Amino acid sequence: MQDLMDFAVITELLSLDARDKKRNQLLLSAVSEEICLYLDRNLLMETSTEYQETIEGQFVPREYPVREFIAIEDSLTGEKLELHPDSKIKELTRSDAHRMTWYQLDTTVNQRIKITYRHGYDFIEIPTLIQDTILKRIRTRLILAGQTNTSDQKNDDTDPLACLLPYRRVYLR
Repeated sequence: MQDLMDFAVITELLSLDARDKKRNQLLLSAVSEEICLYLDRNLLMETSTEYQETIEGQFVPREYPVREFIAIEDSLTGEKLELHPDSKIKELTRSDAHRMTWYQLDTTVNQRIKITYRHGYDFIEIPTLIQDTILKRIRTRLILAGQTNTSDQKNDDTDPLACLLPYRRVYLR
């Protein structure tokens, strides 16, 4: 599992003690893993290949945000398939780009397809809300360990990851 934020940035923002670098790095890794497990997906850029049955030419990739379709083909014949001209990959600047999206092929036929696509975020593109949650979770863990001033802690009974719900994987089938 890769860290979701630059360690140097976290050290600066939280004024972490350089003498505890190993512990602080471990905290970043643990919080990054916690968030990926909660969201039920990897956030960093990678390439995936999957097989799906379309519904009237529509499909939804398991991973997101989709950055590029490398190949879309009929899994039985190997025929190359195209997206409908109105079915486009959303720019990351749009709020709806950060969730699962249905795509329409240039056909309405039900068929089994094989898609290969790039998805996820570059390191610097991780949404700000996720970065903020990382900082809060690390700060909370430090407070619980007695390593920082408890006056920084808020009395909050809410789920600390609830704000990430819009980024969480939704199962459609």
